[in-house]
Amino acid sequence: GRGPALALLPYCSIPELEGCIIAWDFMESIHSRSYTYIMKNLYPNPTEVFDTILDTKEIISRAESVTKNYDDFMEYAIVKKAEDFCRHWRHDAYELKKKFYKMLISINILEGIRFYVSFACSFGFGELRLMEGSAKIISLIARDESQHLAITQHIIKNYQNNENDKQMLKVMKDCEQEVYQMYRQAVNEEKEWAKYLMKDGSMIGLSETLLGNYVEW
Repeated sequence: GRGPALALLPYCSIPELEGCIIAWDFMESIHSRSYTYIMKNLYPNPTEVFDTILDTKEIISRAESVTKNYDDFMEYAIVKKAEDFCRHWRHDAYELKKKFYKMLISINILEGIRFYVSFACSFGFGELRLMEGSAKIISLIARDESQHLAITQHIIKNYQNNENDKQMLKVMKDCEQEVYQMYRQAVNEEKEWAKYLMKDGSMIGLSETLLGNYVEW
């Protein structure tokens, strides 16, 4: 939930985008509380379930994939020192911009692909008139994620159309194949997640195959 503000806000110089990131971070904090609320209402002792998260390799592998480029950028930016950021950005900032761009792509993947296997399952329960309250909460979260996706799309497209920042354009060109691979990896990991969720059998209206097709779409 703290990710957008921690990673993006210190380096934002546009007031409108700054306000957008603050609102985004606030939404994420609400999402975190919402998931906690759902868990507390589903399980008599939610602590037992929360504690299994760090022992579930399928969850950990997805989390590491999501956070890797966040961490790479923030660690590198700290080394460069935040107060020197603008100087580095204007001059020799190729490596910094590369890490920044890959983080933006990771956020784009997170908001546009990563959640939707789990969302589909929650919506599936709602259509079966099971856990309808949870499905309504998730539908509001999905609405927010579409806004976050639009924000990152807009930032990335602005960089693509900014001929004044030739260094960032070079970063994009150099990273093109790596970016394709990042999307492929995300799709494959989501398919593996669907396989894990359906390991004990399908639910009415959903299966591993259908979820895999949904991710591809």
